[in-house]
Amino acid sequence: MLVIFSIINFALILLAFFFIILLYIKISSVKQLEQQYRNLLQEAEDTITSYVMELKEENHNFLERLHEHSHEKGGPESEGFDEQEDKLSNSDLKELLQQESSEGNSKEAEYIQKPIEELNLKDKVLHLSQNGLTSEEIARSLDKGKTEIELLLKFRQ
Repeated sequence: MLVIFSIINFALILLAFFFIILLYIKISSVKQLEQQYRNLLQEAEDTITSYVMELKEENHNFLERLHEHSHEKGGPESEGFDEQEDKLSNSDLKELLQQESSEGNSKEAEYIQKPIEELNLKDKVLHLSQNGLTSEEIARSLDKGKTEIELLLKFRQ
């Protein structure tokens, strides 16, 4: 009788160890997924932050050009951007916007002529995308996250 209880006790202990190991494996896989999620979230946040900073810089440059353009037209120097913007005609604004868009197109043509090592990340991604690479291939070649590359491509569209 003691032998039977010992065998049952040993089997239950082995079963308990099996479940403990199984739970440990599940917990470690959840932790790994959580870390991957945090990494993807950080990449997305970095990409969006860089996009917002780029927009802010472009907006600042446009306002400076608007300011310069209003001074060329003879606007008073002491007025702020808002007051000067009110005095500009629609044709002036259209002219400035066309200048901005033509400069953007010339910048895109300019990066094609540069070696790829001299380009920044967004231009490299755009260049490789135009050469027919998928976002996964671009991510591997630049050693970046696939999500980051996809976001950059979406923002460029």
